[in-house]
Amino acid sequence: MSSKNLFLTSGIFVFIWSSGFIVGRLIVGSVSPNIFLGIRFFCTAILFAFIAHMLKKTYPKYTEIPKHIIIGILCNGIYLGGSYWAINNGMPAGIMALLGGLQPLFTLIFASLFFAEPFRINYTFCIILGLLGIYLSLPLSINNNYNFLVILISILSIISITLGLLFQKHYTQSSELIPSLVIQNISGAFISLLLVIFLQEKTVILGFNFWFSLFWAVIVLSGLGIYLLMKLAQNNNAVKVTSLMLLCPPLAAIQANLLFKEQLSLLQICGFFLALLGVALCQKVKT
Repeated sequence: MSSKNLFLTSGIFVFIWSSGFIVGRLIVGSVSPNIFLGIRFFCTAILFAFIAHMLKKTYPKYTEIPKHIIIGILCNGIYLGGSYWAINNGMPAGIMALLGGLQPLFTLIFASLFFAEPFRINYTFCIILGLLGIYLSLPLSINNNYNFLVILISILSIISITLGLLFQKHYTQSSELIPSLVIQNISGAFISLLLVIFLQEKTVILGFNFWFSLFWAVIVLSGLGIYLLMKLAQNNNAVKVTSLMLLCPPLAAIQANLLFKEQLSLLQICGFFLALLGVALCQKVKT
């Protein structure tokens, strides 16, 4: 991927991924989180299956399918299921976004420990700078509406997508991406179904918020966003890819200001540029 295409792809991905916070807010009160995710993953699997058929793409070999099932469970079922459940059980979205900013740091550590990638201390400085930017850009609120289990599930969900992306990069290079995403979304839908049954979720209100959120989640977030994320993960350094996540919470704050008229302070704007600086420096680190 050329540097120009990489820059364009990264920019589109960050914008799309940051809108996930807006979707998470829209569905509150309209549909239980794992019911929504199950429908989303199922519809996304159909979408990618249709695209794979039209483009005559080849599905992974039988020996490769278990790898994609694991990736789907990690990146879709556990990550999104855990995140949505945590927010639904009192975790402030701002705190969840801040925890999401730990993903590049987890990637740096896990890639070094389990995938024999060199540990570069330069990345640590860039990631900390980005985390500080996130902290400044989000109106964080601390309350007592969530317990240790909610915090634990939140952190485990971030670890889950971190491992999923590293698996995608190191173990599925021979598979075509679009058919692989069919399998990954089906496995994610299965996990969501299990969580719906286990948590006894049943809320579904078929209003504007539900239909718009589902459309955006399937076509934009999963259809394009997940595709771009996996494409970036396959072809680039894992830490550099996940460092893009540092821009998502500040950008989501800007989107919330435009869509919901939430107040955006000068400190938050400074935080966005600080996060941007952290990401830019991270992209400059030589690998």
